[in-house]
Amino acid sequence: MFWYIFLFIIIVMFSAIRCLWPLPNLKLIDHQDFLKRREEFRAYKIIDIRDAVEYLAEPTADTINISLGRLPYVWKKHLAREDAVMIWSTKVFKARKAARILRKQGFQFLYIIK
Repeated sequence: MFWYIFLFIIIVMFSAIRCLWPLPNLKLIDHQDFLKRREEFRAYKIIDIRDAVEYLAEPTADTINISLGRLPYVWKKHLAREDAVMIWSTKVFKARKAARILRKQGFQFLYIIK
């Protein structure tokens, strides 16, 4: 019985640490800096990973809305692996999760707007 509890604790700790582990080559861009330099970022694809209801309540211009749950399945419709992708989210943990999903699909140039 003790081993089951110990194994459960190890699994929970591993999953918590994995969420906090930094991603290689992931760059964070400050929102104010992004707004100032928006013309420079025209070539980048900007995805908004908020839920569709949140996105429709406050849409952001020139972004592609793909909610986080749908991202592993529908990214091919809007993105190519060669694209430089900026991830727009209200929560950094969700943005990092989206970056992990896209990194697993082969994306190299990922940015998070914080």
